[in-house]
Parts: sequence; C-alpha cells; structure tokens
Amino acid sequence: MQLGTIMPVAAVAGAVIVVLLYLYYVKGYFRNGDTITTVDMPQKLRRIKKMADSGKYDEAIILAYRTFEEMVGNKTRSNRASSETAREFIQRTLKILPLNAEKVETFIDIYHKARFSDHKLSRDSYESAIKIFTDIYPRIEGATPSIAATSAS
Repeated sequence: MQLGTIMPVAAVAGAVIVVLLYLYYVKGYFRNGDTITTVDMPQKLRRIKKMADSGKYDEAIILAYRTFEEMVGNKTRSNRASSETAREFIQRTLKILPLNAEKVETFIDIYHKARFSDHKLSRDSYESAIKIFTDIYPRIEGATPSIAATSAS
C-alpha cells in the first residue's frame, strides 16, 4: 500500500475513535443502565436538617433544591445546562417526569427567594420547601421518564 492511501484511512479511523470516546465518556452512550449514580438521600436530609437546626434556612433550602436538581438529572440522564435557568430546567423536567407542576413551581419560588433575596427566610418558608421536597423526591425515584420527551432533548 502507498502512504497516500494509508494516511486518509488512518485519519478517518482516528476520527471515528475520537467520536466514539467522546460519546462514551462525555455523553454516556453505550453504557450499562445500571451505572446511574444515586443520591444518598438519608445523608442529604441529615445535612439539610443540620443546617436548619442551626438557623441556616436559606442554605438548607438551596441544598434541597440542588439535591432535587441532581436527582432529576440522574433520573432523566439530562442535567441542567449552564445556560439554562432553574425555571427552564424545571419546565423541561416536567415534560419528562410526572411531577405535580404546582408543587414544583412553589418549591422553585421558595428556592429563588432563598438564593437571590437579600433577606433571610423564616422557618415557615423552610418548612414549606422541605414539605414539598420530601413529597416530590420519592416520586422522582419511582418515576419512569417519558420516552418521547427524553429522546427529544
């Protein structure tokens, strides 16, 4: 074989290998479905409660939301994009997972107040957020994502 024939074939083969490695490591394709990471809920709930017990209600709500986002990302295999707001992520999520939209919207509203407001939230706000969170997270774990919606994203 001539060198002129080998070089293009080697370049194409190398490009195919790079694309396959990208798909495997970055996008997670070709992996066994059992490798999904899970969220250690008892540990997360203990951390949230510890923050609240020390009066850090805002931080506890933010951690609850981030845990929610992590769980949804794991379940749908589609994490929040860096260009996506929390509300956009939730709107996309509600198309995939059968969750109570009104409760999720209320949870996001409380999260936004905790995350972006200048004043500290009360224990009542914390309790409202945690009540919604503890109602939602078992539904995420038991939910089956909509196939049409997951293939569209």
